[in-house]
Amino acid sequence: MNSSETDPDDPKRAAVLTAALGVFGRYGFQKTSMAEVAQAAGISRPGLYLLFPNKEELYRATMGGVMERAQRAMEACFDDGTLGFEERVVGALDALMGQYVDTQVARDLGELLENSGPQLGSLFHDYQERARATISDRIAALAPPGVLTPELGADDVMDLLFSAALTWKQTAATRAEFRDKAARAVRMICRTAH
Repeated sequence: MNSSETDPDDPKRAAVLTAALGVFGRYGFQKTSMAEVAQAAGISRPGLYLLFPNKEELYRATMGGVMERAQRAMEACFDDGTLGFEERVVGALDALMGQYVDTQVARDLGELLENSGPQLGSLFHDYQERARATISDRIAALAPPGVLTPELGADDVMDLLFSAALTWKQTAATRAEFRDKAARAVRMICRTAH
């Protein structure tokens, strides 16, 4: 068992994952070498191999970290009791997907995540399913009275917003535009209920 499995909070491991994120984001999986990641992290190649036995495991840990941070940020938006329903949903969608709109690096990372099936296996699919379940659960718990009906349940609202947000992530010119589209969609859903 390597140290990346025994101590996920190891600062050296965290530094390597941060460096790897930049290198993978810049060059993609195929063109990134372990030597480039080691150099970017300021450690030796053998030291990198002690943490991660191969590039695939390093990539999975790096992208898994990206997904976990997005999930936690999304959950934090839903948990913010100072915000109303619309702000919570918009913030959650923004934390999950909006971050991939504004900068080239963010767009590259978003594309890297979406096109990494062979390297990530089911990790990205599982992440999306977890996010969808969280959104549905939180909509069910937080929706104002009258928004959810027997014909329009939390899963339906989640599916509509999640699918639309995937499109907005690709088509919005700015993160502010992404947030605006999400806010208008939530308002339309809430208005339709009344």
